[in-house]
Amino acid sequence: DEIVIDDYTNFAAEKADFVFRLTGHLEQKLAARGHLAGLYKYYELPLVEVLLSLERNGIRIDKKVLEKQGEELTKKLNELEKTVCDVAGEEFNLSSPKQLQSILYEKLELPILKKTPTGQPSTAEPVLHELAKDYELPRLVLEHRSLNKLKSTYTDKLPLEVNENTGRIHSSFQQAVTATGRLSSTDPNLQNIPIRTA
Repeated sequence: DEIVIDDYTNFAAEKADFVFRLTGHLEQKLAARGHLAGLYKYYELPLVEVLLSLERNGIRIDKKVLEKQGEELTKKLNELEKTVCDVAGEEFNLSSPKQLQSILYEKLELPILKKTPTGQPSTAEPVLHELAKDYELPRLVLEHRSLNKLKSTYTDKLPLEVNENTGRIHSSFQQAVTATGRLSSTDPNLQNIPIRTA
């Protein structure tokens, strides 16, 4: 959908006007909380310019490197899937909780540590981690899930987030979203990129 510039300009002007009208009231509330006024003045306000610069400049990524990593992950995932099916003694869909449940609890007769609300043996990650301490198949399934998430969430999706005009990813950073005061980032969340897989 195209945004009409006049509509966007009016919307932005109204938001600025509301903030301006609230300034006095909010300054009084900050002053009444003493320590928050200093935090706001010396940390939060200066950070606005830094975040604006980060958003405007964006983050450069190397699409070729991500493509190569994606290919390597695909190869590893295929090999891992074959190994999982060999250990299970049959082919099955690793993404199907029902099929995994059948393999783990019926065929291999692993202990049922937890059940779902519907009374079925659980294949949730925490349960698989417990089982992985003693059994190979849950460990392999967890490794497959980890690599699959890495591929689908990062190596496949990040290149799609690159702005065609700048060749960079322009995430949005928020200062006032979390209760703890830490930064958050969206579209995409660049703070959630793992440094390694589990």
